[in-house]
Amino acid sequence: MKKSILALSISVIVLGGGAAALLGRPSAAAPKAAAVPSITVNLVAPQTATFARTIAATGTVSARDELVVGSDATGVRLVQVLVDVGSSVQKGQLLARGDDAQLLAQLAQQNAVIKQAQAELTQAQANLERAERLKDSGVYSFETVQTRRTSAAAAIAKLDLAVAQRRELEIKIAHTRVVAPAAGVISRKLATVGAVVQQGSELFRLIKDGELEWRAELPSHSLERIGAGALARILLDSGERIDAQVRLVAPTIDAATRNGQVYVSLPLGIALKAGGHARGEILINNAAALALPESAVLARDGYSFVYTVGADRIAHLTRVDTGARRQGLVEVNGLPADARVVGSGAGFVKDGDLVRLAPGTAHAANQGGQS
Repeated sequence: MKKSILALSISVIVLGGGAAALLGRPSAAAPKAAAVPSITVNLVAPQTATFARTIAATGTVSARDELVVGSDATGVRLVQVLVDVGSSVQKGQLLARGDDAQLLAQLAQQNAVIKQAQAELTQAQANLERAERLKDSGVYSFETVQTRRTSAAAAIAKLDLAVAQRRELEIKIAHTRVVAPAAGVISRKLATVGAVVQQGSELFRLIKDGELEWRAELPSHSLERIGAGALARILLDSGERIDAQVRLVAPTIDAATRNGQVYVSLPLGIALKAGGHARGEILINNAAALALPESAVLARDGYSFVYTVGADRIAHLTRVDTGARRQGLVEVNGLPADARVVGSGAGFVKDGDLVRLAPGTAHAANQGGQS
């Protein structure tokens, strides 16, 4: 009896498992479920755009012309310093003044000497005139007339010497006044009140007309591609870009670094200081290339990718090479001109996804209908 019950139980289990397998197996005639698009995207096609070909460079900001301002006075003590670093000055403006009291006293004395010499000359010329007028009458001997001629000539020479000495004093007095040789900005000040000025000593440095330039360093093979008048763009730390122009390219190359300098004139009033470091780029030429919106290009692991979509609406991750950027467009290489690329929402797409095309998207008419 027990054996019969056990056999019956095993039969029930086997029959139940087979029935379950038959019920769980899909019918060969049942239709396969359709794939569902994962996301709606719009497509864009590469467009032709013009990009600037540039050479990146770094360099130092320097004064185009920095003038050394000194004095030719010797042993004169400064009594006034009228400007400081950063002061804007005009040509001929007084920067500092030395003590000229002693020189002015000597000038007054020299003026008196000149007046005395003028009086002596007047007297000598009157005596000579009288002698010349009466020389034929026998009143004056030939020797007397000759002596008076010599006296008149000596009086003229004495007056000329006195005038020359006065001029020398005036120059010395002028040297006690330090003036700007040109308009510009004071970049350095060594003059202090009370200091004794020596001939040729430096008192100030002046950036002529406040003009600065960017001296970019480039290797020799890059210098050959740049000429005077080329456009340049300097990048500030704030992210602002300053447009400038190449003034000249250095005719020599440093023997140690094998680099040469490109002198770029900077506009007035920029937020750069002489002695600072700046980076930028110099335009070589313009070239046409295929471009895509920046939103269509993804960066992963140091490389650039886009999603291309074929006629089957399957998104394929495609690596591209990028170049210059301009006004929201980025230069791309490695795509055919008729490629269809996911323009927006690319960050949510995965490789191999079936996508739905947004109404009115590019090339939608060639997709054979939309889901």
